[in-house]
Amino acid sequence: MKHILFVDSTYPKPYDFDTLAQQAMGGTESSILRTAEILQKQGHQVAICQHARKQVVEQQQITFHSTASCQTETFDHVVVLRKLPQLIQYQQHFPQAQFYLWLHTYKNREFALKRLIKTSKPFTVIGNSKNHQKHLDQCLQAGWLGKLFTLCRAKNIQVKHAYNPIPSFWTELQTTDKNLNQIMFISAPNKGLTQVLAYFQKLKLALPDLKLLVANPGYREDFDERSDGVEFLGALPQKVLLQKVAESLCVFYPQTSFAETFGLIFAEANAVGTAVLAHDIGSAKEILHPNNGLIDGHDINAITEQIKLWQQQLPDVSYRSEFDEAAVYKQWQNILALP
Repeated sequence: MKHILFVDSTYPKPYDFDTLAQQAMGGTESSILRTAEILQKQGHQVAICQHARKQVVEQQQITFHSTASCQTETFDHVVVLRKLPQLIQYQQHFPQAQFYLWLHTYKNREFALKRLIKTSKPFTVIGNSKNHQKHLDQCLQAGWLGKLFTLCRAKNIQVKHAYNPIPSFWTELQTTDKNLNQIMFISAPNKGLTQVLAYFQKLKLALPDLKLLVANPGYREDFDERSDGVEFLGALPQKVLLQKVAESLCVFYPQTSFAETFGLIFAEANAVGTAVLAHDIGSAKEILHPNNGLIDGHDINAITEQIKLWQQQLPDVSYRSEFDEAAVYKQWQNILALP
């Protein structure tokens, strides 16, 4: 058994499994909870430290710590979300632990400068997909800046990846009773919503009965713009949201500006039997079901024809075992060198 700590020093509110069941939640935070649960089920002692938390609670045999309370314990592995300065800080608190920086965004080539920052011991960078791992490794080591640092004998940083877990129980929401005139956008507004709304208005010229439902994960402001045929649902609990996805023709995500490092919207929609109309950007090709073809997100005619085609014949998409508990645990077992 190993003692494992996840550190979230960015999310502005404390959250736990009750939050996950009852409220809308961002993909990163829900993935932390589900990953921690998987590790706990395999016999490890798992804790989550949240900078916004004041009181210690325990749920499902996982301890939710404040920044202060976690320092009263010892850990074998510490996984810090996003922030290298926090990783360096926690290395002082837990000098015997192995450290990992879990990233959920793509980085530019200047990310290689992280190799010059002095840390008390090496750490591993974790991405969300093979595509994300490759990108991070390219930034750190394979790009021209990374190669320059290698020539200067700057330390190498190991990069690995682990998929975000997708619960198999989402398959219970699958239905053949789909509204073929209902499509959905289920991501944060900053992930291409302006482009999606513009495309939808053009799409309605050919398909006037089409309706777009827009949901918000809750960590961004609601989008103010109102458009014909668009219904803004606000922030919905995950089960309620995915039930609506299961009943829709597709998730409408042809935006070309935001690259997903994993894309829970891809995997969750497929898990409830719904296709995603998406551009080939980020991890889309890797995460989507093989039957879920991609489109050219710059071509409104191709988008329109794809919707018409799916109204006649839906693609056969389903849950992928690559994202189940056993597969995700195996990836973390490799990252943490667990027995």
